[in-house]
Amino acid sequence: MLVGELDQTERDTLVGAAVLAPSMHNAQPWCFRFRGRSVEIHRDPARELAAEDPEGRMTLIGAGTALLNLRVAAAAIGAHTTTLLFPDPDRPTLVALVSVGNPSEDAGQLAALFPFLPRRRTNRQPFTERAVPDEVRADISQAAAGEGIRLEWIDDRDRQRWLMELATDADIAEADDPRRLVERQVWVGGQRTSSGVPSSALGPRAEGSAPVRDLAVDPGDRLRPRGKFEDSPTMAVLSTTRDTPQDWVTAGQALQRVLLTATTHGVAASLLNQPIEHTDLRWLVRDPRSGWTEPQILLRFGYGPEVPPTPRRPVAEFILAERDPDPAPPEQGMADEPGQTVPGPRAPQDPEE
Repeated sequence: MLVGELDQTERDTLVGAAVLAPSMHNAQPWCFRFRGRSVEIHRDPARELAAEDPEGRMTLIGAGTALLNLRVAAAAIGAHTTTLLFPDPDRPTLVALVSVGNPSEDAGQLAALFPFLPRRRTNRQPFTERAVPDEVRADISQAAAGEGIRLEWIDDRDRQRWLMELATDADIAEADDPRRLVERQVWVGGQRTSSGVPSSALGPRAEGSAPVRDLAVDPGDRLRPRGKFEDSPTMAVLSTTRDTPQDWVTAGQALQRVLLTATTHGVAASLLNQPIEHTDLRWLVRDPRSGWTEPQILLRFGYGPEVPPTPRRPVAEFILAERDPDPAPPEQGMADEPGQTVPGPRAPQDPEE
């Protein structure tokens, strides 16, 4: 009833929605603490990707997607939310403090997305050549604008080919990076029950170039069947005007609102984000004619087959007790399933990223 403390059902609804958000390699690098009628969202250093995401940008984008889901769930139970990003500089893992207030009459747009939280997927399957209608594209763009972010549709064929070439360059560089490959062995492939990307979610190998990233490292996954991907993928880029941690979290909220809005229209999506994740390639994605100079996410949209969900950990595993300390890095490496670690310290932050 949103009177006094949040009850257990309300807490489970909020966190259960938040953890359905996407994250790089489905690492789910977040945890939550309730304090009165507020929810703290923390990044979980033990689940961050030191090789794939050395600056932590994708971790914070992922935290933003979880934050958006939590806001959607709050709207669905009739609550207004107020969010502070990075409210305490002395608590470096604290990304957001969300106050869950009284019923709100203007929460309808977000609340309408709630039924689509469990239906959203990252779809790495080939899409058809069917175009996304202009009115659907406009609705998806408006979803990004609702979070203060620009979504630019990339219709120029030359620019599409250019971005595909950049993605190929990034894939080649990643194939020669042993730390990335070791990290992917932890998170990708096999029968996943709680986190990571299972083999069933990888999609087919491409016949030629493909508008998806091939994450496979297991020899069996590298021999999976091939498929023909669309010749002219529908692509769009989410951009910000600055490139700070606050912008990364905001971009994550916009990303999830975009993905959920696409889902309401039956439009599938996946990320083609390799060029943006490489500092030496990212600037090439920028549109110099635009004031939105910081590309954050490169997306692919279209119509494809239904795909199963990726696994999630039990909700209870994400909850910090009120007296628990804030999350801290593990003593050595990172872990996914018990007994799996990735050695090596996080790289220093690059000011370009």
